[in-house]
Amino acid sequence: MQITTESTTPHRKLIAGLYQAVDALDAEGVGSFVTDDVLFRLGNFDQLQGRQQVIDANAAFFSTISAMQHTISGIWSDGNTVICSGEVHYTRKDTSTLSVPFATVLTLTDSRIADYRVFVDVSPL
Repeated sequence: MQITTESTTPHRKLIAGLYQAVDALDAEGVGSFVTDDVLFRLGNFDQLQGRQQVIDANAAFFSTISAMQHTISGIWSDGNTVICSGEVHYTRKDTSTLSVPFATVLTLTDSRIADYRVFVDVSPL
């Protein structure tokens, strides 16, 4: 994970920690950032609810790739909403690579993610 923006949002540390877990393919680590009743949606997949569903869905997705790395070029926040965007670089199981743009919108409750929306097209994977 690399953050290239000079943004000084108070949520920069949250974004860094979350995406370190994501890029480590650490589903349990991702789960540590969310509330028990989190709403989660990745791309055009169905919305999920609950920490364990987020952990399970991330683990399943992570098992389909060899690696990923996010380059975050923007972080913005307003109250309890945090938005980040950039590019995600995937390494497929066959070692070929794919890079696509992404944006994530997070809604926080008590510094934990209560609503987690990732806008990305993973269909080429």
